[in-house]
Amino acid sequence: MELIRQQEFVQGFHYDALPEEHSEETAINVSLNPFEIQEEMEIDPEKNSILGLRIEFKIILDKVMLTGDVAQFVQIVDRKIEKIEDLSQDEVNELVRPLFVLIERMAFEITEIALDAPGIQLNFSQE
Repeated sequence: MELIRQQEFVQGFHYDALPEEHSEETAINVSLNPFEIQEEMEIDPEKNSILGLRIEFKIILDKVMLTGDVAQFVQIVDRKIEKIEDLSQDEVNELVRPLFVLIERMAFEITEIALDAPGIQLNFSQE
C-alpha cells in the first residue's frame, strides 16, 4: 500500500494529576474517514483515496491522566477506499501507527518534565 502522508498534528493534549482515589478509565477512539477528492487537488478520484485519521484518547496512568486528540491526512495511491471495511486490520494498524508513536513520545516527554523523573514509556505496539 503506497501512502503519501501529511504532517501529523496535535489538536489537543492535556496532562492532569489524579488523586489517589479516582474513577477514570482509559479510553482510546480511532477513526478513519474517507474524504471526497476535489478537482483542485489534482488527484485521480477513481484510483486514489484520502483518509482523515484521528485518535482521541484518555490514558490513565498511576496518578496521571493524559487526554488529547491527534490527526493526520493520508493519501492512498492506486487504491479506492470508500469505507473502513475496505481495509484489513493490518492496514489500519499501518495507517494509524505514526499517530500512536506521537502519543507515546508526548506522554514520555510530558511525564518526564511534570514528574521530574524518567518519563513513562507507553507501548501501543501489537507485538
